[in-house]
Amino acid sequence: MKGFVDRSAEITERINATPERRAAVERIIEATYAAERVYQMHLAAVRQAGHLTQVELARRLGVGQGNVSRLENRPDMLYSTLLAYLHAAGAQDIALTATVAGQRIEVVLDAITTANHDPNTEADASSVEAA
Repeated sequence: MKGFVDRSAEITERINATPERRAAVERIIEATYAAERVYQMHLAAVRQAGHLTQVELARRLGVGQGNVSRLENRPDMLYSTLLAYLHAAGAQDIALTATVAGQRIEVVLDAITTANHDPNTEADASSVEAA
């Protein structure tokens, strides 16, 4: 079995093959970074709305501050991890809204969870630690 083959030079050459391709790649990279910044801002905004520092939220979750920082900078996370974060931040009436075929739908997330967490107590950190 062959080991890792570094093809970064080949990929870079393909990206830079034409000015149009390079510009398209730059647009995709910038859009990705912009989407990540929006996501990070919103998750941290939840914590800040609860007047909590990362250290305080980490204590509620039973994890270190670095775990909270990593959560706020992740592009993706498990539903259970997000819910633990939101509860630890003091969020209530947690719901997901979407428009499907022109109809606005709201799913109350607390109603479909198997265990509600009291935001004034330490949250279940099992899913946060793996983050």
